[in-house]
Amino acid sequence: MLIGELAKATGVSPKTIRYYETLGLLKPARRTRGNYRVYDESAIPMLQFIRHAERLGFSLKDIRQVLRVWRRKGITCGIIRQIAQQKLEQVDALLRELMALRERLQRLIEALTDPHNCRPKHPCICRYVMEVPPLENRLTYLLANWTPTPHRRRHQRRKRKERWAWWDEEDEGDAY
Repeated sequence: MLIGELAKATGVSPKTIRYYETLGLLKPARRTRGNYRVYDESAIPMLQFIRHAERLGFSLKDIRQVLRVWRRKGITCGIIRQIAQQKLEQVDALLRELMALRERLQRLIEALTDPHNCRPKHPCICRYVMEVPPLENRLTYLLANWTPTPHRRRHQRRKRKERWAWWDEEDEGDAY
């Protein structure tokens, strides 16, 4: 099948299929005389495995490692168990970081319950934000720089010009 047919059968874009091929995750396609890629039926389950493994948190490097073992030995349980154990440890660490961040945000919300106490003093914009100790880890960076899912991204592109418009606006008595 041609790359477009493979893409349709798997839901993976042709660009991604070519990328997986260059990384060695997918067996290189044979070419027609017109230089079109032609894949056999074995490419479908391979792409399905790659995408599913990615959704479980496996990196492309991890997947390449699994496929290397699979091509050599045919048995992948050991390597998959090892990688899954590492991923589980990473998830547990992330959950601990999330819980710590949650506690700090909860303290901040509780401190901000009295609106009469919320008068900014120069140079501090909000003393309560400054009083809550921040987390010194990658999680806070990831959350602050989180990118919405693709279907939301398109909507935000339209509003890009409006994004900083509030900066130049006059204060109209916000309700906060």
